[in-house]
Amino acid sequence: MTIHSDLLAALIFLGFGIVAIVIGWGYGFGSPAALGSGAMPMLVGAGLCAMGVVQLVQNAAARRAGQQFVSAFPRRELRPLLLILAAVLAFGLLIDRLGLLPALAALVGISWFADSGGRKREMLAVMVCVGVLLVAIFYFGLGIPFRLVSWRF
Repeated sequence: MTIHSDLLAALIFLGFGIVAIVIGWGYGFGSPAALGSGAMPMLVGAGLCAMGVVQLVQNAAARRAGQQFVSAFPRRELRPLLLILAAVLAFGLLIDRLGLLPALAALVGISWFADSGGRKREMLAVMVCVGVLLVAIFYFGLGIPFRLVSWRF
């Protein structure tokens, strides 16, 4: 089954809306005169669910009219998507164990292969520039105590 972009958008709206309603339900809605802490997540979740239902209805109407749909994940775009997701996952897994700079190197190195036209020298230049900028901004500028390099396993 091919997942089309309109159907995927509707399912994402519905999924996030249901999660927001369930989370908000645990906080309590309150009353119309004194809204509780769960009112905002529940109202936003209801809005997301409503948008998801509207999107599903539009999708069904367009399907009946014979409209052609665009696949949400064309085969040529699947490789970059998976590599970018893998790069973000690697960054998240490595930042505590190895520190900021090795995690950034992994992030840039893995995501670089999402584009087929990049050269290795350019990748190294991007790694150095990103590393220097992030260390300057977050470590020295803002004083966030990242471990720059930490070889803990």
